[in-house]
Parts: sequence; structure tokens; C-alpha cells
Amino acid sequence: MKRLILTLSAFALAASTTFAQNISGASAADLQKNINDAKAKIAKSDADIQNPKSAAKIATWENRAKVFTDAASVNIKGVYAGMEAAKSQKNMFNNLEILVGSPTSKKAAQDGTEIWVYPTINFYVQNNQVQYWEETVTPDPAPLDKAVEAYRKACQLDAKGAVKSKKSTMDGIKTIKQIYTNNGINKYQLQKYNEAAADFEKALALSDFPKDPKDTASIDGMIAYYGGLSAFQAKNYAKARSLFNSSIQLNYEVGRCYHHLYLMKMEEGKKDEALKIIQDAYEKYPAEESLLYDVINYYTSEKEFDKAETYLNKAIEKYPNNLSVLGVKGSIYVEDYNKIKENYVKKRSEADSLKKLAFKNRMNQKENDRLTAASQAKLDEANALRKQYDTQMKKAENTYNQILQKDPKYFDAYFSLGIINYDKSDMAKIEADLIPFSEDKDGSKVAAKQNERKEACKASIAQFEKALAIQPTNKDVLTNLRMLHTQIGEYDKAKELKEKIEALSN
Repeated sequence: MKRLILTLSAFALAASTTFAQNISGASAADLQKNINDAKAKIAKSDADIQNPKSAAKIATWENRAKVFTDAASVNIKGVYAGMEAAKSQKNMFNNLEILVGSPTSKKAAQDGTEIWVYPTINFYVQNNQVQYWEETVTPDPAPLDKAVEAYRKACQLDAKGAVKSKKSTMDGIKTIKQIYTNNGINKYQLQKYNEAAADFEKALALSDFPKDPKDTASIDGMIAYYGGLSAFQAKNYAKARSLFNSSIQLNYEVGRCYHHLYLMKMEEGKKDEALKIIQDAYEKYPAEESLLYDVINYYTSEKEFDKAETYLNKAIEKYPNNLSVLGVKGSIYVEDYNKIKENYVKKRSEADSLKKLAFKNRMNQKENDRLTAASQAKLDEANALRKQYDTQMKKAENTYNQILQKDPKYFDAYFSLGIINYDKSDMAKIEADLIPFSEDKDGSKVAAKQNERKEACKASIAQFEKALAIQPTNKDVLTNLRMLHTQIGEYDKAKELKEKIEALSN
């Protein structure tokens, strides 16, 4: 299950005075009573607004707003995400068990949490901390919506405009906003993404009410951002774009917002628009590190390595201690030289085929000359590619060695250097096979390539051994070492490595 990375305590609601009085004697049975009491208050409020005389009073609507706000919290009783569940010496008077009582039962959930089951609500607990909850019985299906409606009606009745800026109104709206936000978080955790986005939107819509200067908890940018995430998960991209753009305007998580705007365009297959989003965003917000990485990832995934390298160099200059950026640069060189290798082998094969055809046509001088020239042209292309191959491979080696200068225990760098040296041995084998007998009657050229291959294997072993010293049980390293020792005829060592791999599997 996807989790929100959010400091939930920012939205923790203090227990209301109604529930604070019940701390010492709370029980699960109280929940149904509280539901019934809330329903009775709602029924009275419904009757009050049906009476023309009382419906014309501001106080009637202010009271109604409070009734529905309390109804929205009746199950939760001051519990918040991150609160301890069971009683403990550490926090004897502020935990789920004290506030709500002992659950009627407990059961395991699919996401690894434990469900504390109560008559009207289920709390999801992990490592003795409340994660989120799901109400099963409520006094009203939409209490917060009706509370907001009541506040707005009170404001409409107030010709002087004083109600909207009253402290009681600001406090009430703040509480509603927090509950909407907590509900959004809970529904996100329950994977009810459309409902979560709707709650975040409703919280954001309260921004037209005056805000208490002391209120630092209700951060509109944060609400917009998590609303955007919820809509994104629901694949409601129109709503997600609107909320992410609101978050950007409020200068909250700008880089992450643009990242998701970019992802949506990519998922819609609009690559050009996706690239424009992150490039324009990076130009506007060059301090947003994630935007630079998005541009790099785009060009890397599209195999446009020259453009990727340009942005990688910017990232390395700006964030020299981010070794993963250097790792990406090294991997680009590796991928590039492997692509060059494919073309090189293809050109060499074509050159050899044309050379054989020239020999078959040796009695036809004109055709022989044409084929010989064509063969040489292909060979020249192959030789140029071979130089490019060596250049890119050297760049890869230098990049990974640069990482090791900064961190001598960087596992991926040693592993990658092991792969690079193995690729050298593989190229030596390929080139040995391409040497025609007619050009190597004494076998010296093939022997030289075979020796080159063996030395590259030994160099690869040395790098993988360094990687193994950092991660002694890494099966990929052990498997590669076993294969390399087999290739150079060190069968006892290969057998020893085989036994290590089998022992780890058991």
C-alpha cells in the first residue's frame, strides 16, 4: 500500500473538552452512545433551522456548525496518526487505549498493520502506533460539509461582516480544515484516492475564511500537494494538475509538483510536452534538484546520451557529493560503448563478408576491386567505431574511479568496474574469432588476444573481490566470480564459489 510521506502530527487534533473529561473511563461502549448523542443534537439543529424565527438567527447557524464539527470527531476522540496505541509508562494519559478504550477485537490487515476493531471505527496500528483509521458508523454521512454550510449561512446573515473574522469562527474553520485534511490522509492510506482528493480540495476551499495568524498547522500548499498526489493515484489527471499548480503557486514542493505534471504527460504519451514541462521548470527553478534529475532521466530513457551528459555535468558541478549522479553518468558511458560494440561487430562482419566475396571474384578484376574497396570502407568504419568504444569505456572507468576517490567503499562502483573489465575480455574473444587464418598462420595474433582476454578476466576478478569485501553475501558478485574463474581455468576456486552460493540459497 502506498504511503504518504507526511508529518502527520502537523494535523493532530487536540481532544475536545467533551472527550477530555472521559479519559480515565473511556470504553468501546461509549462510542455508540456518543453516536446517538450526536444524532440527537443534529435532530435538534435540523428542527431549529426549520423554524423561521430561529433560522433567522446567526447563533442558530453557529451552533449548527459546532454540532456537525463535533459529530465529525465523535469516533476519533482526539486520536491522531502517530499516537501510541497501547497504554505505556511513557505516555500513560495520551494513547488510543485510554482515549477510546480497549478494542472489541484485533485482527491482521493485508498491509502488515493490526486492526483494532471498535463498534463504530477501526484503527490501523503498526509498531504500537496509530497509522490511520476507518469509520464504520457515523452520526451523519457528511458532517463537515454541513458544518461549513452552516458557517457560510451565519456569515450571510451577518450584515456587518463580523462573524467571519470572529475568533470562534476562525477556530471552528481551522478545526474543520484539519479534520478534512486528516480524512484525506486516511482515505489515501485506504487507497480511496478520489475521496481523499475531494477532502483535500474541501480543506483548500476554506482558504477564503480569515486565518488566525497563530495558525501554523494549516499549510495550504501542503494540502494542495497531497490533494494532487491523491488525484494522481486515482488517475484523475485534470484534478491532479489543478491541485499541483495550486501547490506550485503556494511555493510548496515545487520540484515534486512539476515531477508529477511531467509524469502525467509521459503516461499520456505526450513526450514533447513532458520534456517542455521539466525543462521550463528547471530554467525557472534551477535550485530544485529533482527537476534537474527529471531532465537527466528523460534523456537517459530516450537514449539521447549527449544531452543527458550535458545535464549530468551540471548536476555533478552543483551536487558534487551526490555520488549516484556520477553513477548514472558511468552507466550512460557503459550503455553507449555497448551500443557502439554492436555496430563495430556488425561492420567487421560486413567487411569480412565483402572480403570473401572479393576473393571469390578474384578472376574478375573490376568486381574484385569494387568488393575490396567496399570491404576496406567497412573496415575503416569499424576501426573508427573501435576507437569510440575505447574512448567511452575509458570515460566509464574514470567516472567510477572518481566515485571511489570520494568513497572507497562504494559497492556499485567496484561492481561496475568488474563488468567493464569483463566487457574488455569479451571484446578480446570477439576479435580473436574475427581474425582469419590466412592472416594468422602461426596463431600469434589469436594467442595475443587470448592473453588479453585472460588479463581482463583477472582485472575483473580483482574488482569483484573488492565488491565482495563490502557485501560478502551478494549472489550476483559470487556468480560473476565463479564464471570468471571458470573462464581462466581456475576450477577449484569456481567450485568453492559454487558451494558458497548454494549455502546462501539454503
